[in-house]
Amino acid sequence: MAHKFLPDDGHMHQYVDGVCTLCGPPPNSIIPDTSNEDAVTMAAADMAGAGGVVVATHEKFMVAVLTDEAIKGFAAEATRVLEWAKTLEITDNTTAKKVAGDLRSIAILKRNVEARKRELLAPLTDALKQMKLDIATIEAPLAEADSISRQKVTEWDAKQRQIQRDADDAIRLAAESAAAAGRVTAAGADAPDISAIQPVDRPADRGPLRPDAGGTVSMIDHWSAEIEDEDAIPRNWMMPNAQKLNLEARQRKGTRPIPGVKWVNNPTPSVR
Repeated sequence: MAHKFLPDDGHMHQYVDGVCTLCGPPPNSIIPDTSNEDAVTMAAADMAGAGGVVVATHEKFMVAVLTDEAIKGFAAEATRVLEWAKTLEITDNTTAKKVAGDLRSIAILKRNVEARKRELLAPLTDALKQMKLDIATIEAPLAEADSISRQKVTEWDAKQRQIQRDADDAIRLAAESAAAAGRVTAAGADAPDISAIQPVDRPADRGPLRPDAGGTVSMIDHWSAEIEDEDAIPRNWMMPNAQKLNLEARQRKGTRPIPGVKWVNNPTPSVR
């Protein structure tokens, strides 16, 4: 079967097995060997898989792609277009129009390649989506269980931290009371009764939890910033919203300037 592509140098290219019947083989051709036709069938069967699971190897899939006749034609055209793009210079309006025509040819070829790519990848894409959905049914309860368990350990750790803080406060209070009693006694006054203050044993610093099955679970610091007063933040810690500014630039088109911002227009070719 011959595949026809947009004319851009005087004739309609007609490809058979990746070679234009009028131009002949392009320079530095990347057309693959098509002698092994069984590779396409084999790769297609592998891609179908068993139970929706893709078992195609990368090598087999590449053979299936590179022996696809449309892809071979696209490859030859792409090589020819690249060589032409490297050599053609714009010297006047005629050559500028020629390059503009090439841009349109390239845009159409890119769309054709993308469409064929989607067709070839469809079996893999569909199978990959299904595999992700199947695995998600396993990951979801694990993620929930992990979240629940982490929350329980975090709450337990917070409780132990509070116990330690309370113990530290009691120890400090006892020390301060004893010191005050000493000062009062030294001054010749009656010492206050501090018998109600009980001695406190501070809990030992927490170490990692060590499950009987092995391993450890430790609490690690995870610091983050919480904004309390945005206006009080120093300017050198603020960052402009570039996305919003670029949106404004497209809408204002050089008008209604914003202090500290310059609207810049860099025209690019639009191919239709």
